[in-house]
Amino acid sequence: MVDIDRSARQVAIRNMPDVPYLAADIHSLSGAEIKSRAGLAPHERLHVLLGGPPCQGFSFLGKRILKDPRNVHIVDFLRLVKELRPLVAIMENVPLVITSHDGAVIREVCEGLSDLGYASCAAVLTASEYGVPQIRKRAFVLAYHSDIKAVPELPKRTHERVPAASEVICGSGRVRFEASKLPYVSVEEAIGDLPPLEASQGDEVMPYGSPPVSDFQRWARQGSVAVFNHRSRSHSQGFLKKISVIKEGGRNQDLPDDQRFSDNYYSQAYARLHRDGLATTITTSFGNPGSGRFMHYRDLRAITVREAARLQSFPDTFVLDGDHNAQMRHIGNAVPPLLARAIRDRVAEDLCNYVTKGASKVTKPNSKTKRAEDPKERSRVMRAVPSKNTSAELVLRKALTAAGLRRYRLHCKEVPGNPDVVFPRARVAVFVDGCFWHGCPKCYRAPGTHKVYWKMKVQRNRDRDIRVSAECKKAGWRVVRVWEHEVLSHPGRAANKVAKAVMR
Repeated sequence: MVDIDRSARQVAIRNMPDVPYLAADIHSLSGAEIKSRAGLAPHERLHVLLGGPPCQGFSFLGKRILKDPRNVHIVDFLRLVKELRPLVAIMENVPLVITSHDGAVIREVCEGLSDLGYASCAAVLTASEYGVPQIRKRAFVLAYHSDIKAVPELPKRTHERVPAASEVICGSGRVRFEASKLPYVSVEEAIGDLPPLEASQGDEVMPYGSPPVSDFQRWARQGSVAVFNHRSRSHSQGFLKKISVIKEGGRNQDLPDDQRFSDNYYSQAYARLHRDGLATTITTSFGNPGSGRFMHYRDLRAITVREAARLQSFPDTFVLDGDHNAQMRHIGNAVPPLLARAIRDRVAEDLCNYVTKGASKVTKPNSKTKRAEDPKERSRVMRAVPSKNTSAELVLRKALTAAGLRRYRLHCKEVPGNPDVVFPRARVAVFVDGCFWHGCPKCYRAPGTHKVYWKMKVQRNRDRDIRVSAECKKAGWRVVRVWEHEVLSHPGRAANKVAKAVMR
């Protein structure tokens, strides 16, 4: 990881200690230096290059956009693609990079990538359409080297498309738009479980105080022992009295004419969030109510760093360091993690296909590198792995019958994820997770060869498990997951675990 913001280094090291971090100006670094700092040998090939170069030079017409000196970092990104030759290159930027001058900027970028042997695609993605509780639009360019032999395609949206912010910000009640997609995650579903605060209250470490009440909250709290960075900024009593007139979902225009703030502010300035709506773009100034719709829907104050982090889809285990302004900058400048994960999964699928189709090894072989196994043989082995009626499933079914649980169905397609065992009346879905395929923390051991492929495949299975469990819960099913080793070692205990859910 390379970033010129040195204050971000401590945050990165605290949350991602295994990721090498270099605080430097990318303009002064070569591809060889970056590869060395990342711990890669000169002959090893880079899998994915990610970049979010600043881009301000959109005002000049009649000249090549990338000749503008203000766009030097986009040129640097193309230079590093040329020097590093990654299998995949991904660039993130403001939507203007695609829409400016009828697409002149993005055409130059894609032409540059094409000259280097990359096929590319570009689009503006909206974060709320990937499970982020925020209407945030960012541009992405996805490029594949010709070695992959695949057409790059950005991820399809998973959540419903919201026609207009006003329809969810100022609406009353939970609004649905597309039944065929997952519902958008509302502000209250994202931050409603965090401790209520008055202005100037809170702390850098606090107890939760109440249980999670939504799937998003449960996901955000996984592995976290406390609430971090949940401190409210202070506001004067006169200011609080003035804005108390603004109701949930309202804004500056709701104030009486003689009390309204200056019209020179943004249209969303001094506006309050709506519990059933989506947040607008979280900027680096979300602690200032005059910078946007950053007033809490319930409490009379601006949102905290932790609340902004939730609205950006950061899990609670991600902790911010530094003063309040630094914390706001790090959150406001970030790509929402759930949006980034959607892109990662899309790329991982194509990279896995690249490996399994017998491409030459991702890293150049040396004399000690084992020859890759025959892709036809690997395909034959994969097809031979049973997906239904595994030995663990058969053992569990026998134990369930012995425990008197007989009225169940197998591999029910009507339930998300096709559970291995389903109890329709009790609305219980049971999944038997193979220890290898689903990455059991007790049993999983990574294979010695094709490490990149297996790591991505197992991680995709884990992510799918989380998504399927959430979909089952939304559909009214109680989910029980048991590991393969649990069933084979103690079938009676596994059956009792299922029985408790059925008898509830």
